[in-house]
Amino acid sequence: MALNNPAMGVLNRAAEGAYNFGGLGQVATLSGATTKSILLVALTLVVGYVSMVYSLGYIYANGAIPKLLMYGSLIAAVVVALVTIFKPNAAPFSAPAYAVLEGGALGCLSAVFEFKYPGIVSTAVMSTFVVVLSMLALWKFRIIVPTARFRSIVVGATAGVAVLYLINMIGSLFGFPLLPRTGALSIIISLVVCTIAAFNLVLDFDMIEQSVNEGLPKYFEYYCAFSLLVTICWLYIEILNLLSKRE
Repeated sequence: MALNNPAMGVLNRAAEGAYNFGGLGQVATLSGATTKSILLVALTLVVGYVSMVYSLGYIYANGAIPKLLMYGSLIAAVVVALVTIFKPNAAPFSAPAYAVLEGGALGCLSAVFEFKYPGIVSTAVMSTFVVVLSMLALWKFRIIVPTARFRSIVVGATAGVAVLYLINMIGSLFGFPLLPRTGALSIIISLVVCTIAAFNLVLDFDMIEQSVNEGLPKYFEYYCAFSLLVTICWLYIEILNLLSKRE
């Protein structure tokens, strides 16, 4: 989740002309990409809610998480995401599938946090939407302009987070986690990561606009929506993690 959104790399190449089919048939529009983004987010929310309710019941009944649901959905979501990234024309089918699978995995994860910190999920969901809308406004009114320098800083910072998380994961497997789980330093790290995830939204919005301006094929509406959903899900996880540290 903490990796730089690889889907945007395809949009970069598209903006350079590698996938430019402007003028051939229907082309992507900003309204179409917006509508499909809302649909994918809504689909993720609905499936996530059902998954969370089921997972909470499972936890209360068995004292453990439904591992098949959580890990099965997560692995399948990664596979579908990779297919979408390498075959953008499959996005009209793979993007909704990713939304369903990601909703299943996030719903199970949310149940774990909700079980331990009642009320945290609703706060995390609302906070995520506030951040998304705020970053959209900052980008729309050009308060934040994604210059080349801005892009390089955000991409570099995101790559740094990915490496840090990878090292921490490997260390945790051997009983030596790198990142603290509690304390002021842990909260600061989470705040920084949330900020980086939020800035990635600006890059997403800008690249979606560029792809539309380049007259890319209609299926890029779903691809753009998928790309944005990846970042939103990452942001939600980071906010959920941050809120859990306030206890």
